[in-house]
Amino acid sequence: MDLSKIAQRQIEADVKRGFSKELQTDAERIAQLTQDTVGLIGEVGEFANLLKKADLASRIEGYNGVSIDSASPELREELADAMIYIIRLASALGADIESDLLKKMLKNDERYRHLEK
Repeated sequence: MDLSKIAQRQIEADVKRGFSKELQTDAERIAQLTQDTVGLIGEVGEFANLLKKADLASRIEGYNGVSIDSASPELREELADAMIYIIRLASALGADIESDLLKKMLKNDERYRHLEK
């Protein structure tokens, strides 16, 4: 499934769950963008906190934390949660997330071509 179809599926699921896709005013758009940004930061924070614990466990003898291998399923889930918020943010801005991502990758290809080996 391509990214545009995944994004569409997520937005359709959001609508079924009562989240409006039709943001009529700037105030509605800003409110939705704010809520989803807070959600995104929360998910990234959960990812970072778990990664911190795995890092400490790998560097400090006797630290009672998780290994990166055991944490990987939960880390991937937090990334998926973050992606859902990114899709929602893009939708609120009227973006085509797949197209925008590909454009940015091309821009980065040019910007960082000198680093390629």
